[in-house]
Amino acid sequence: MATLSVVMPAYNEAAHIERSVSEWHDGVVAAVPGAELVVVDDCSTDDTGARLAALAERLPALRVLRTPRNAGHGPALRLALEQCAGEWVFQTDSDRQHAPDDFWALWERRDAADFVFGVRDARADGAFRALVSGVLRLVNLAVWQRWVRDANCPFKLMRRRALEPILVRIPRDAFIPMVMIAILARRGDARVREVRVRHFARRAGHQSLAGLLTWARIGRRCVRELLALRAAERRRAAKSDRSHVVL
Repeated sequence: MATLSVVMPAYNEAAHIERSVSEWHDGVVAAVPGAELVVVDDCSTDDTGARLAALAERLPALRVLRTPRNAGHGPALRLALEQCAGEWVFQTDSDRQHAPDDFWALWERRDAADFVFGVRDARADGAFRALVSGVLRLVNLAVWQRWVRDANCPFKLMRRRALEPILVRIPRDAFIPMVMIAILARRGDARVREVRVRHFARRAGHQSLAGLLTWARIGRRCVRELLALRAAERRRAAKSDRSHVVL
């Protein structure tokens, strides 16, 4: 088993995928003995796949996976989480909006935690996306009665043995698996810590999700998924209670 798996999905990131992979490889993976970097190409239509293949030839710690079809960020990330081999799993994105240097603040807290979640000090991609994060906090409060500051921050360090029993409760086609992990980790006995991290404006390429109508559809899907997960958790709890009844 690897010590650490850094996992990230990528879709049409040819403009800076080489820089992103090199930064994470040199700044984190190369500094942790036995670490690996797992990048999932979600059937990019640009040169992302070719550039990743070239990188893999010269970086032994890099593994490149490819989804069977373009399915979005969530399923691509789920594939990485299932295929990686690390005792610890660190999730980030390939868009260079986070700094590898900030990883070490999470890594230093791992002995006292099962999950160390990054919290962005301020979103650097516009007021609208900051609003999206605020709405998500309110939705989680309404659905789960929990205030989670930055559930969708793509900067999470997770102990594998704590992650696996949570991951099996999340649908494989979930659009927001990391939000679900952030919620479910706080509902059990897992030790959760939060660390403030920096967030930068996108330096190249373009946002894959844009437009008010697109976000309206995404919002509806996210609410449906959270409500469905809440119903599944209630059924799971009821089943557990019945199994403990002594006849």
